Amino acid sequence: MAELDPSAATSSNIFSHKNLRPSEDTVFFSIFPDFSVHSCTSTTTTSELQALHLQIIQIISPYTSNYIWQHEPFNLSLSTTSPPHLGGKLRFGDNLEDEWFVVFLLFEISRNFPNLSIRVWDSDGEFLLIETAFHLPRWLNPDSATNRVFIRTGRLHIIPKSIFHDTPTLLDALRVLKDGREGKTEAPEPAQVQLENRLKQYPLRAEKNVHRVRVRVPVSVAQVLKHEPCLVSLSVEGFYDRDIDTMKYAAKMERFLSNGSGEELVEVVTRMSRAMYAQLVQQTFQAPKCYPPLPPRTDIGSYMEAELGVKIACGFEMMYQLRKTQGMEGKGSTWEAFKKSLENSGYFQGLLPGSQEFKRLMQNAEEYYRNSSLQAKTRSFDLLKNAAKC
Repeated sequence: MAELDPSAATSSNIFSHKNLRPSEDTVFFSIFPDFSVHSCTSTTTTSELQALHLQIIQIISPYTSNYIWQHEPFNLSLSTTSPPHLGGKLRFGDNLEDEWFVVFLLFEISRNFPNLSIRVWDSDGEFLLIETAFHLPRWLNPDSATNRVFIRTGRLHIIPKSIFHDTPTLLDALRVLKDGREGKTEAPEPAQVQLENRLKQYPLRAEKNVHRVRVRVPVSVAQVLKHEPCLVSLSVEGFYDRDIDTMKYAAKMERFLSNGSGEELVEVVTRMSRAMYAQLVQQTFQAPKCYPPLPPRTDIGSYMEAELGVKIACGFEMMYQLRKTQGMEGKGSTWEAFKKSLENSGYFQGLLPGSQEFKRLMQNAEEYYRNSSLQAKTRSFDLLKNAAKC
């Protein structure tokens, strides 16, 4: 979703809480397999990266399957630019827990795949160095850290000046990590302990970050929350980042309030991060005229459930209509193109369709496709559209 236009600000108290997201709330990561250090044919590289991606998904899925991300899920995409690698970015917004959960996942990936070198950074640069600053060499600073800081085999690695006095190229740094150099690249043990103490809180801390909330919403919204609970992040984003243009969609509620004010409100328990809950609660919001009447304020519990519900419902409406206008509808055919590329790359190994091994590879490919950052926005739109029909 594009950032909202600052010129759309208004003096109306309905929109006075509109929050324009800065670019600083994004974490970036790159995963370099050892085979990417040496040149090889593009077809082979792509096939190997796809296979690695599928294996990584299998490793992290137990941690991520029930996690509610603030804005977008953890995703990786293929990059064949030299050196070929898997890369991604994740906007964590007001929820810093997402950023550190990503770091936890990257360390888990590195433990399971010892032949990977991983980079992670945000707008502050190498933020792992900030976390461990008191235990690092004095010469290490933002200017000297370029292409020196990596995660490998579950450990923090810093390529020392004794190996490269000047800034190394990325390829040179990856070769050093691949060759091992007798453990000379591992960061000091106190720095390792500092990171371990931070990361050992996960995944339990990630689970505790999820808040269960009882709300009253229209039936169609309840269906979305029941069948695709992860989409609540779309709703909160739509509500929190609303502006004059998107509020026009909420005023009509064409998608999620087809029966108008006569629509029944039903009680449902949904999950969201504590940051999402705070974003909903902190803002005063008046329900659109077409919305069903809320319970009386004297019934405090029911009123608060319905008040949260109207914010969630309007958020879904705004995001659905916005993505519809952005052309997210009708893009499902990209799966066929993706499947064709797998066939051409030899992914299915000449196996007969319908065989057990072919089915296993197909299931992995479907999982890969669903988690591909290239398809994330289209898929979230389709999920929102289809879940409302259930």
